Amino acid sequence: MHRGFQVRQYKPWKLWLGLVAIGLLFWLFFQLGNTYQSYQLIRLDLEKETLLARINELETRNYNLVQKNAHLDGISKIEHQAYQRANQTLVELQQVILAQKEELIFYQGIVSPENAALGVNLQSFEVTPRSNPNLYGYKLVLTKQGKISKKLKGSAKIIIRGEVDGAVSELRLSKIRVENKGKATKFNFRYFQVFEGDIELPEGFIPYEVEIGINPTTKKVKSYSETVSWAELITEDL
Repeated sequence: MHRGFQVRQYKPWKLWLGLVAIGLLFWLFFQLGNTYQSYQLIRLDLEKETLLARINELETRNYNLVQKNAHLDGISKIEHQAYQRANQTLVELQQVILAQKEELIFYQGIVSPENAALGVNLQSFEVTPRSNPNLYGYKLVLTKQGKISKKLKGSAKIIIRGEVDGAVSELRLSKIRVENKGKATKFNFRYFQVFEGDIELPEGFIPYEVEIGINPTTKKVKSYSETVSWAELITEDL
């Protein structure tokens, strides 16, 4: 049975109301993101300022101990033990200052200007000899440059160059890892990421440099590589 034409009333105000509601939701999420980003930046800045204050305090104590040591050095042997204790304290304090400064450099690497181009910083790469021959520990630290709220994704390619019987040879870190062989060093972080593990070099392989390639998959983030001599990477303690 034919029911004929039906006339429906058009209500444009409902459409506009829906659009306004969607716009308000987008604005609210944007404001929440900005607030969270500002909070994280303030927190990191406070941690950096705390480290600066601590370093200043330690350096003052260090200066006073140096003066005290100079004074004790000229006193009779009766004060020799006091001199030794003060000297030991001085050495320990200098080590603490060095550790605090390294931590400060790390935080400065994280807290970059908001208007800086988004990118991945190669904060550090260290290699430490283990007790077994040809066995080394490594530590790679990546930090972010630019917007705090943005995550960075990608992978790092590490190639160790050396000589075997006078011929140049290349080893990929992913092939010589003691554990998780064959897996790429993938990163996915908002502030920083640390990679650690052990590698074992082949018998007779003499390393002389390491090439570290950073290959982000995040849009508008550039790839780059750095080459460092093996001697510069070696540390006593990882």
